[in-house]
Amino acid sequence: MGARVQLDQVVGSISEDDRDAYVRLLALRQGKRWVLHDCWVLVGAEPPGWVETEWMYERYAFVAGRVAAADLALLYSDSACNPMTVGSLTVWSPGAATTATVERRPGYSRLDRPQLTFPVVEYTLSPFDQTDRQPPHMMLVGVGGAPSFPEPDSAWRAFFEGDFSLTGRSSPSSDLAVVRIADRAAWIAGVHITATELTVTVEGDAVQGIDLELYGVEERAVRPLDAAGPVTIALADGLPTHAWLWLKRGTDWLDYRSIDPSSVWTDQAGRAGVEIDLPVDPVAAVEALIASGEGPRLEFKQMLPNRDTRRTLKTVAAFAMGDGGSIVFGINRDEVTITGIAEDKPSTQMRDELGNLLRSTVQPTPEFEIKEYRLDGKLILVLDVQPGQNPPYGLVTPSARDKPLEYFVRRGSNTYGAQPDELRSAVLGNGGTAEDFSTRRR
Repeated sequence: MGARVQLDQVVGSISEDDRDAYVRLLALRQGKRWVLHDCWVLVGAEPPGWVETEWMYERYAFVAGRVAAADLALLYSDSACNPMTVGSLTVWSPGAATTATVERRPGYSRLDRPQLTFPVVEYTLSPFDQTDRQPPHMMLVGVGGAPSFPEPDSAWRAFFEGDFSLTGRSSPSSDLAVVRIADRAAWIAGVHITATELTVTVEGDAVQGIDLELYGVEERAVRPLDAAGPVTIALADGLPTHAWLWLKRGTDWLDYRSIDPSSVWTDQAGRAGVEIDLPVDPVAAVEALIASGEGPRLEFKQMLPNRDTRRTLKTVAAFAMGDGGSIVFGINRDEVTITGIAEDKPSTQMRDELGNLLRSTVQPTPEFEIKEYRLDGKLILVLDVQPGQNPPYGLVTPSARDKPLEYFVRRGSNTYGAQPDELRSAVLGNGGTAEDFSTRRR
């Protein structure tokens, strides 16, 4: 949870920055003016996949453009007198609240959109007046090459998140602006792990005098750094368990990364620049999974689900709502006996059908992976569900598509219907707002 700071402090930090700011915003027409509704800003580095864009509609304008950081007049609480030009659009701000939230984020943070490879200082600003923040509901018919959409939320997801599907559930938040300041002092650019050594590539503009720390249960080490580049640490007994990397200067962290292959923090290690070349026995891995027994992140099923067996699908939604989890198919209810899955069709077809069932039933669909194993000649499928980045995750009722989604949570080794306070905690705990919570429940 971020700390609260005065808006003047935020404005001072940004106005003194001589770098460019990359702005992606939504503005609404009010009379003859375009008034800012919300925006994302990155100062000091070009976002991945950056393209300057303008989508113009009758009452909506989506613009991505580059400005000088010092010219971000929209951040001033009295900015009603200070319009800002982004691209060809002049935008007026409704004014920001007198305090903002500040939080440091490491590189490759899963909460960032888009995901950045370097650390940032993130400021979240709220509008001075929280009333009347609901954008008008209307079809958006684009001009000048802008795509058309049946309603505004789909346009927002396409422009801000690159999601052009019409089934997503994210929508504009109640925030006025999210401003990320790139911290280019030092960051962990890449990690390569083998059975005998760990190589960490450190990049940055002020690396001299910082420390690289390897933390683990069996081994801990600190390496002082004089320059950017690769740093190698010998692993006499292999990678220690619960392994983390820290870049630090004194008592301040500059960047960090979990590198324990079994940690929930490392579920998407490849996307975080972590390359692990450790020998893995897939059969031993699934045997260890089965031996651990059912719990908050693990469930066993004897058969694959279909549209009529909703219990398994409830668990998928609950895993996505929480810390993720795995479902092992082909295990008896006694949680010990390996029965395998009846092979009345090719295993690739089973995997495809399971994936399609999840995509059509769990909304929004979380990231997942289906793995295939053979134990004692019997087919085992393991469904790994990632922790969701856009909760809550609900279940569609096949017989009534217009019925509200049903939500579930995991308590111990069982799945239960989610209570309102659990839904609220899931949304707010992921950086959402009370308005997001109210919107997503509908």
